[in-house]
Amino acid sequence: MELTVKEKIEEVKTDFAMQLEMTKDEGKKVVGSLCSYFPREIVWAAGAITVGLCGTTEGPIEAAEQVLPADQCPMVKATFGRAINNSCPIFPLADCLVGETTCDGRKKMYELLGRYKPMHIMDLPQKPDDPEAKAHWRDEVRKMKEFIEYQLDTKITDDALSAAIEQGNREREVLREIHECRKASPPPIMGLDLVSLSTKMSYSVDRGSYLKQMESVLNALKQRVENKEYACGKERPRILWTGLGNSLGCDKVLRLVEELGGVVVCQEGCGGYTRLMDPIDTDQHPLDAIADRYLRVTCSCMTPNNQRFDDIEYLIKEFNIDGVIDLTWQSCHTFNIESYRVGEIVKGKYGLPFLHIVTDYSQSDVGQLRLRIESFIEQIMAGR
Repeated sequence: MELTVKEKIEEVKTDFAMQLEMTKDEGKKVVGSLCSYFPREIVWAAGAITVGLCGTTEGPIEAAEQVLPADQCPMVKATFGRAINNSCPIFPLADCLVGETTCDGRKKMYELLGRYKPMHIMDLPQKPDDPEAKAHWRDEVRKMKEFIEYQLDTKITDDALSAAIEQGNREREVLREIHECRKASPPPIMGLDLVSLSTKMSYSVDRGSYLKQMESVLNALKQRVENKEYACGKERPRILWTGLGNSLGCDKVLRLVEELGGVVVCQEGCGGYTRLMDPIDTDQHPLDAIADRYLRVTCSCMTPNNQRFDDIEYLIKEFNIDGVIDLTWQSCHTFNIESYRVGEIVKGKYGLPFLHIVTDYSQSDVGQLRLRIESFIEQIMAGR
């Protein structure tokens, strides 16, 4: 029987854990990350490896609910469950963790997660447009650097930071170009295929090897566009995916969209195109430049979150979007409320069909989702 995408990714994670363990035996350190606000370049400058530890599967949630309330978002529960029930082969290999004060569920879960590993919490300013926000966040990034230096018993130099910035900028550039290949109509790769491919390749202990893999993918996609080798027919509605769920945690929705005749050509938010849009400024002091770049990340925990709305408008135009799906995890109040404003822009300003989905990692609502997504696709087709 053929493995599902999630099962294939779990196999990749297991292989990655074995590589990681061998690398640790050689003296390398590992730092676990939990959010897009995590400034990974600082860890690279320390000569260490970064690993993402957010939970994206339903399995660990039952264990988490022995401690956490059931009405928490699935990502919070899955992340904690993976840590406490030993279902994540990567978590035990992390030397320390770095979190951030985004949503309330994460903040309180981190207090419990800190019982298992040394943990540093970055205090994220909630009003990014205030003049004080930049200074505060720069100070938080400095504190995080000091935490990494202490935990890994090393000294991070400006030269090392500059080299890490160069590496990170090159990775963003290549990934951004990969996403931009989907501006072609029709696109050279389906949305689900790109998410699964990107996820699999991100599990790499060697950044140079990872970059070469991504460059190979980019060259292949450019060749497909040049040769007019497309992944689907031109009649498929071009969908912008916003909000949460840009990982394999919600591949059920992505799969349904593409099974029912649409194609996701762009993703906004965590794991999406907007995280790649701006390089780190190489003319500033490296630590300040890193801080400023990561404060540009958008999240519904911010107020106001105007940059996200600007990004959505930009993506609608750049990727020639026919309809927008905004996904919210259950119990994520900030994204749930913010979806109203997203809908105002999509429907009111651009006159496009808009679908807001609230779901979790389970398969219990697949039938209902199928009906709603099918109706959404039909609405787009009828408006042509």
